Amino acid sequence: MYVSMTGYGDALLEREWGTIRMEISSVNHRYQEISARLPRELSSMEPWLHRRLRGLYRRGKAQVRVEITRAASALALALNREALLSYYKEISSVRDSIGAERDISLDALVNLPGVLDTPICHEFGGDEAAALLSELLDRTAENWNKMRRVEGAHLKEDIDAHLADIEHNMAEISAVWTEVRDAAFADMTARVTKALEAAGASLTESRYAQEAVIMADKWDITEEIARMASHVSKFRETGENPESEGRKLDFLVQEMNREANTINSKISDSKIRWMAVEVKSSIERIREQIQNLE
Repeated sequence: MYVSMTGYGDALLEREWGTIRMEISSVNHRYQEISARLPRELSSMEPWLHRRLRGLYRRGKAQVRVEITRAASALALALNREALLSYYKEISSVRDSIGAERDISLDALVNLPGVLDTPICHEFGGDEAAALLSELLDRTAENWNKMRRVEGAHLKEDIDAHLADIEHNMAEISAVWTEVRDAAFADMTARVTKALEAAGASLTESRYAQEAVIMADKWDITEEIARMASHVSKFRETGENPESEGRKLDFLVQEMNREANTINSKISDSKIRWMAVEVKSSIERIREQIQNLE
């Protein structure tokens, strides 16, 4: 399975005291790295959140943000009617006793201590906070992983196209190599024979065979062609594993690149060398893409 390290997901839960929202965003990273930003009320849950998140993915840099928005009703100041009436009665009594005629201002009364109560914000207990964040994390991670799998599917399409290009060019190299190999051996035989005739000497069939073996050892690419096909097959097989295997795919790309470099160094034929360059170009594009895989 191809799963991208890049992704984003969020989720929202509504409660009587307000709403709580979580978002997870991730980018490429060689190792697993997590950073979290929690509101003060939930700051003690950060270690718990780190442990849960580490089990959800294997590598990449993930950022988690949690925000709490209190409901308007939870923020509204509460009117203490008993305190207000008590103030009113006491002030009215004093007014009557001194014969004052001025009306009592309601605005002045509500500003007196104890008339308007400061709202008590909902406090999160340990078990409640864990249950709340657990539900929120499950929903957020589901959306986050969904996006990462979609991105991974796009990467797979591109990588599959490059693998097909490699197979096509390797098939061409194999076909041209058969012709080049036979022509090179015939040319070698003609040149050696001509040189010996000029020197008045001759070469036995066994000696020709020996020279052919030496020649094959220096620039035969049959094994490289076979190993490249094996690497491509293993690459596809690894990509179909239930889990994303970005590290293994990276190793296979290195092996594929090694085979292409060997072919390029062994062969002097310009056509084969150019096709080897095309193979290396496709491998490099694959290498760039799998850097995004988990």
